[in-house]
Amino acid sequence: MAKKPIIDLKSKNITYEQNNQTIKLLSFKKSNMTLDIAIYEKGEFIKNSNIVFAHLPKSVKSIIKPL
Repeated sequence: MAKKPIIDLKSKNITYEQNNQTIKLLSFKKSNMTLDIAIYEKGEFIKNSNIVFAHLPKSVKSIIKPL
């Protein structure tokens, strides 16, 4: 069975703080190693964006890597 190219992370509620913003991981695209994220500031949604896997903190990478 082939691995899924996109992993849904919404139900895992993986978040981290960066520059006074809360970053919530939404999905991980294995094909190009990018993540869709939601950015919150003071609990208020700001925007959706994408980042590369390499820009994640090590503590968050260790949670995602086994998937």
